[in-house]
Amino acid sequence: MNAHLRQAIAESADFRIITKIFGGLLGTEYTVAAGGRYYRVGQLTLDQLKRGIPAADLDLLEVDPETDEGL
Repeated sequence: MNAHLRQAIAESADFRIITKIFGGLLGTEYTVAAGGRYYRVGQLTLDQLKRGIPAADLDLLEVDPETDEGL
């Protein structure tokens, strides 16, 4: 994914699922873009985002979209 497309997705008002990672200790993990930032979340947090709870109201692990490593 190029940098311009990644930035447009991250700055959109809604969240977007960028990647889905299977096989973690706590189950499937997702990288989502919301509010200009990228976060790694589990299924419970993803469900909260789907219900409309803003990412700013949740305690999320921010990640670097290039390396997918925590910041």
